[in-house]
Amino acid sequence: MKQEQFICIRVKLMEQLRQGAEWSDEEILERIDLLVSETARENRLTVKQREEIRRELFYSVRKLDILQELLDDDRVTEIMVNGTDGIFLEKNGKLSRWEKSFSSKERILDIIQQITGACNRVVNEASPIVDARLENGDRVHVVLPPVAVNGPIITIRRFPEEPVTMQKLLELESLSEEEAEFLK
Repeated sequence: MKQEQFICIRVKLMEQLRQGAEWSDEEILERIDLLVSETARENRLTVKQREEIRRELFYSVRKLDILQELLDDDRVTEIMVNGTDGIFLEKNGKLSRWEKSFSSKERILDIIQQITGACNRVVNEASPIVDARLENGDRVHVVLPPVAVNGPIITIRRFPEEPVTMQKLLELESLSEEEAEFLK
């Protein structure tokens, strides 16, 4: 039921946003709050559900949709979107599959165009591979069909605040003592 509510609210929100010229983040959040309140009264949503829907709606129109949650987590160092088949992430040095995924290839393509357009890059079927950077400097690599056979692929590599040292690699168990000694 939550996904249906989200889609319904998002459709109403997008209709309202198309009517205006430029909307500030605050104005968008006000619109979202009104729409979520209406839905909450009709469907008895908890406060936690309302907050989640609010955040997801805002991320879907102003940020990088479901990827924004991962981008806001400093412990995540890499994000890999493999079409609609899944999202994988590296967090604290460990690779895992994320429970969330994109509902359609079209939504992934929207995010890709948002990313590449922001840095004046073009990616399409004729030029299906592009490297770009997010505003914060994170490196983005995009591959589209026909090169990517399973749908649009996005890889976001985040750079740590502190450089990775040999000691850190040992702590994360990315290297053995022998391997570290060999590299020295």
